[in-house]
Amino acid sequence: MGERRTGEAAMAKLAGSEAATYCSHQAIQILGGMGYVSSMPAERYYRDARITEIYEGTSEIQKLVIAGCLLKEYQAV
Repeated sequence: MGERRTGEAAMAKLAGSEAATYCSHQAIQILGGMGYVSSMPAERYYRDARITEIYEGTSEIQKLVIAGCLLKEYQAV
């Protein structure tokens, strides 16, 4: 098969979830009070983005996985 890429997968998930949260938060800031109205797509985008930081491993867990992989790489050298 192929090599395990746990660290890279954790980095991609962390970067993607943080980018989605940041962008949706900025959209709500631009829209002001209307950004929180449930009929606006920005409100749903923000809820969906925030949940990506929680399910399938929180952002903090992803950071621990990344750190562990980097330490293993460093110790191998």
